[in-house]
Order: sequence, then C-alpha cells, then structure tokens
Amino acid sequence: MPSIAGGLFSAGRGISWLRLRRLQRPLLSSLSAGGGSDAPHLPVVIVGAGPVGLALSFLLAKFGIKCTVLERSMEFTRHPRAHFINNRTMEIFRKFDGLAGDIERAQPPVDLWRKFIYCTSLSGSILGSVDHMKQEDFDKVVSPISVAHFSQYKLVDLLLKKLDGVGFQTCFPDELGGSSAQDLLLENKILMGHECSSIELTDDGILVGASFNNGGRMQERKLHCGLLLGADGARSKVRELAGISMKGERDLQQLVSVHFVSRDLGKYLSSERPGMLFFIFNPDAIGVLVAHDLEHGEFVLQVPFYPPQQMFEDFSAKVCEQIIVKLVGWEPADIQVLDIKPWAMHAEVAEKYVGCDNRVILVGDAAHRFPPAGGFGMNTGVQDAHNLAWKLCLLLNGIADPSIIQTYESERKPVRFFLHAFCSFNVNISATNILK
Repeated sequence: MPSIAGGLFSAGRGISWLRLRRLQRPLLSSLSAGGGSDAPHLPVVIVGAGPVGLALSFLLAKFGIKCTVLERSMEFTRHPRAHFINNRTMEIFRKFDGLAGDIERAQPPVDLWRKFIYCTSLSGSILGSVDHMKQEDFDKVVSPISVAHFSQYKLVDLLLKKLDGVGFQTCFPDELGGSSAQDLLLENKILMGHECSSIELTDDGILVGASFNNGGRMQERKLHCGLLLGADGARSKVRELAGISMKGERDLQQLVSVHFVSRDLGKYLSSERPGMLFFIFNPDAIGVLVAHDLEHGEFVLQVPFYPPQQMFEDFSAKVCEQIIVKLVGWEPADIQVLDIKPWAMHAEVAEKYVGCDNRVILVGDAAHRFPPAGGFGMNTGVQDAHNLAWKLCLLLNGIADPSIIQTYESERKPVRFFLHAFCSFNVNISATNILK
C-alpha cells in the first residue's frame, strides 16, 4: 500500500501495524454490516464523478476501501472548467501512481501560460501584466513540484485511467440491468446516468436511492452504505437531501462561459503575447479569456451579464462570436463555439461538512464555493479528499473512533474561510490595478 496519507503508513512496517490492529480490534460493525435491507451494501458511496469524487475514489481504492460512485450525467463534460493546479494539489498527485508527472508532460509549455495580461483587446494596448511564475518555483524552493496549467476534462481523463489501473470500471444503466444489481456488481464502479434521488438514515448506515433511465423508463436503484460522500458540486443534491444549508454571499456575479476553439487566435497569441489569463476591457465588450491550450487554440471566455436587462438566453453562438471578435480586435477566420454555459459566482460555505450522525460527508464544491480568483475551487476539493481518505481508512478498519470524522470538518473548514478572504483580496486587487 503506497504511503498516501503523507507518511501515515511506511512501506511494509506500517502495513503490518495496520494488519495487527485489524486482528486486535473487529471492524466497526455499524459501518460494515449489511443490516436487514435487501439493497446492496457498500462501505462507501460517493456522489459525483468530477475531479474531487474521482480523486477520493482513487485514494480509497489504494487504501483497500470498496466504494461505488454515482454520476448523474451520461458522459463526462468536455467543457474545460478548472485549469490551474496549485503546488499542494500537485504534491498530492505525486502519490497517484505518477499522475503529477503525467500532467507535467501533457500540459502546455510553461512560457505559454506563465503570465496574466490586462489589455484593451488581445491585439490592442497592454495595460499591465503579471508573471505568476517566480524563480523559486523553477528552483523548487517552496515545493518539490511546480504548479500546472491543465484543463479539468483532461485531468478527469487521466484520473479515469488511474482508476482503471486499480480495478475501477465505468458502467451505464443498460450494462447493469434493472434495479436489483447485487453489491458485488457495484463495487468499484462508476455508475453513469445515476442521480442521487433520496437518502434514508437506517440503524446501520444510509439507504441511498439512485434514479436512472432504463430503456426510456425511470427506475430507482437502492444502495445501502456505511458512509455517503457528497462530491456532487455547487448544487449538491446530497447536501440538499441531508438538509445542510449554505451560508455566505450568493450571486456575486452572473456570467456566461463560452468554450471555443480558434487555431488562428492560438497561433497569434503564442507568438505575440502568450499568457494564461487575459483581462480585457474596452468600450464595446469586457471579459476574461482563459487560454487553456494556445498550441491547439482552445479557450474559455467568461463574460459578465446583468439580469434582468440581460439574460443568458441572449447569448447565442452568433452573439458570442461577435463578442469574441470585439475582444480580440480582429476577426479570426476559424472561430468555432463549442459550448455556452451560465454560471453564478458565490462565496459560501456549508453550515457543517458532516451530517446525519456522521454518515453523510460533504467534499469539494458541495461544502464550499469560492470566487474564481486564485483557482482554489478544485484544488481545495482535492485537498479535502486527501484529508478525508486516510481517516475513513482508519475508521472502516476499526482503528479509529467515529469521532475522527469530526476532525475533517475542524481541519478543513478554517481553510475555506482563509481562502474566501484571499479570493476577495485577489478580486479587489485586480479591480484596483485596472482602475489605475
């Protein structure tokens, strides 16, 4: 078993200690027994197969903990979404069977994304620029590994490969049959097209209902688990069903996220003004352009809009192309809009991370939502998963008391408050720099 928990178990000696403790103390019966339910019983069910849910699945698998992942979508999104992976997350990924190295080899060259650029258009006046890579990053003074720039969907692809290597399978409703699939068929599976629709606290766990479309007819699959982990994002169904509310600031800004490709634009920026983020302000349009991959011309444009004067429905592909041209300053011949999504900026935290008698645990965006400045959303979620996984290992192996789950909240919640303040500081600094 690799030392995933930051040295908790050293190779060989630590594993022997774990086995000895297993012999000395029985498994925590309330988390491992099947009880009287006819539903398949699993130690852990994870809801959400984004980067956080997949990372948590991998960590649990490496600790020998069987789990099932429920993902409501039938396919993994190709919208790039998050892209910045900070030092701490990359340090964690070093323990994911070489994932950090895979990311470093696959990401764009650092000179193409090390700068943030403020400008009137992509071909107009530069108002200022920031090089966020310092010499100590290259010299690895602070961390043994540097930050990375890697689109979320590419990270998901790599995580799925790592999970395949530890015995996970991705399954669809028609491959599982009806609602009576047995637990052995569901262990270490990612169930696509399954949405968490109900939860019920039982004497020995959580009875989870997962709705799915089986040949045009909606059905519900029941799974009985010791622990239910909500990694299902900002609009978490698990959080809603557990009755956990969010506190903080909602709807700080409404935005449209436009995923598009243009090799012409990528080639131009690579040679003239390479960067990761472009903050663009002119009388005709404003927006933030994320250059996910200049070599392949892949971008995401974030454009603010202001209801009720503007609505998301106003942003057709044609309108988005027109905005892109205004922000570029000339018209690339090969603009192709791939996807348009609305989203709202929030700064919120769940009132608690653990609920339902320590049976339901929130991870990632289900527990906290940040403004995007600083790129802390996905990174904080992966770090949540890393903090939680080894504690679940000790709990499910009967080594630790259930109270260890409360240390997850007491350790991770303060991080969220610090990062919220830091994100707000970043937003204010950016605005001040523009005003200057």
